[in-house]
Amino acid sequence: MIINTPQGSVSLINPTAELVRAIQSLLPFGMVGLSQPLKGAKYGLVMQCDQTEMIGVKQQPPDVDEKSAITCFQANSILVTHSLTGYLKHGFSGLMLPCVYQRKKENQRAEIGVAYFAYPSPTGHEVQEYPYDPAYDGQFGHGFTLMMVSFIRALQQSSEETGITLQPTIGLDVRRRTQLGTLAFGFMLVGPHVVCLKTVVSEEDPAWTILRGSGIEEVYHLPSIPITIQPEDLRVSKPAK
Repeated sequence: MIINTPQGSVSLINPTAELVRAIQSLLPFGMVGLSQPLKGAKYGLVMQCDQTEMIGVKQQPPDVDEKSAITCFQANSILVTHSLTGYLKHGFSGLMLPCVYQRKKENQRAEIGVAYFAYPSPTGHEVQEYPYDPAYDGQFGHGFTLMMVSFIRALQQSSEETGITLQPTIGLDVRRRTQLGTLAFGFMLVGPHVVCLKTVVSEEDPAWTILRGSGIEEVYHLPSIPITIQPEDLRVSKPAK
């Protein structure tokens, strides 16, 4: 599939078996192909196995009112997309899944932030060439802190370059997936590869112009939804090598 933008075209290509194996290997519970497409999705990213959920770190901003929530969500989505190229320059081998999230609060307030699910590759230079960082590596593995901080810096740089406001950060806290409210699947990075997880693809989506303008011409398309499995299903979602 070809997406045409004012900056040029972006090609959406089918995932290779090698890419699927890499995702299954790096994600804690893996991923599966869906036997029947569901709401436009062909794949399920496993974010919960029985009672155990994936955990990530949320970059939490101050709460905003309901009217501002839509604007903040759109701004974060654009900034995350714009940040992909800056993050890729680090050459990490692991998997990074940055998700804009919206958590509704009382009195028509909302928390609109970015959550990071990152899984370093044991053979990548994020592990081999950088020291262990006790900030988050103890809970998430050697290399996680470096990957997350690198994306946050790319996000800050994108804000400066685009003039789009990045809300101040008041906390970087560990949370389970269901504690984040509504989670948006946009793009996932697997080593040098950009993977689009969107279930609806439209040329009207500004993400494509942003990607093409930052030099990205080819994207793998894995339209995905979050799913829950049971332990016995791990043999399918995360097969042994």
